[in-house]
This record gives sequence, structure tokens and C-alpha cells, in this order.
Amino acid sequence: MAAFLGIKPSRLGWAGKEGIIKRDEQGRYPCETVTAQWLEYERALHAKGRKRSEYERQRARLTRAKAEAAERKLAMLDRALVGTSDIIERTKAVCLRIKSKLQAALPRIARNCYYAPNVAEALFKVRAEFDLLIAELSALEGSEGVHPEFEVVASNEDGAAEDSKDPERSTAGEDPGGSVS
Repeated sequence: MAAFLGIKPSRLGWAGKEGIIKRDEQGRYPCETVTAQWLEYERALHAKGRKRSEYERQRARLTRAKAEAAERKLAMLDRALVGTSDIIERTKAVCLRIKSKLQAALPRIARNCYYAPNVAEALFKVRAEFDLLIAELSALEGSEGVHPEFEVVASNEDGAAEDSKDPERSTAGEDPGGSVS
């Protein structure tokens, strides 16, 4: 009977002692009843195994989640991963500095326009003030870790103003073409 069920004789004896398989009145193992009893035992064992495997899957999922959370925490401590609150605070700081630079530039621009003898001179002074402002804003790049790109663009109006100004009045770092070096 053990060979028929595919188990060792000692396992068959154990199953008999445990009451999993029952003998008939003559002390033999009837094929039909023993097979049904053994299949019932095996099915119950595998059903428990499925529940256990679901438990094990949940446990493995929890372990992975804990490991990922620990890795994120370590990455934040190593500054490899920056939290959103850090990004928001840094962005606020940069925006406040840009706002203060712009607010400081407005009175200077107004003063330069007011005291300029003509429109061409006013445009020249405003352009110089904007170039200075852009240079100041570009300097924020290295100090804050933010990488904005400022570009000086010359329009046709700028070219007309550039043509009318004297070369010795040119601001430092500006070539006659109007681009900042």
C-alpha cells in the first residue's frame, strides 16, 4: 500500500497511528478507502500550506516595505534623496532673493530714466541696469544650488540704442554688440 501511495512504509505506519488512515476489520488497508483518506490528508495539508504561503507573502511584502523605507531614510540622511520640504524651502529662499533684487533694481532704473538727457541715454542706462540685474541673478545660481539660465537677448530697439551711444560709455564686460561676456 505504501508503494501504491508513493510513500515510505514508515510514513504509512505513522499515518495509521495518527488516525489518518484506518485499517479494515481484517487489519488490511483497503485500496479505495485508504486512497481517499490519504488524498483528504494531503489536500488538507496543502490547503494549510496555501494559507501559510499567503502569510509568508504578506510577511515578505512587509519586510520589503520596511527595507525600502529604511533605504529612503538613509538616502535622505546622505543627501542623495532630498525631501519635498527641503526643495520647497530652497525654492522659497531663491524666490525671495530674486524678488528683493528686482525690487532694489526698480528705483535705480527709475532714477536713471529720470536723469537721462534723452531717450537713447535712458535706454542705454536701463540696459546697463538690466545687465547688472541679470548678473546678480546669475550669481544666485552657485550659492543656492539652483541652475536658472539667464540669457541676454538683443532686440532691434536695443541695436538702435547701442548705435547711438559712445563706445567709452560701455559698461565693463559688455562688448559693442550688446552681449555680456
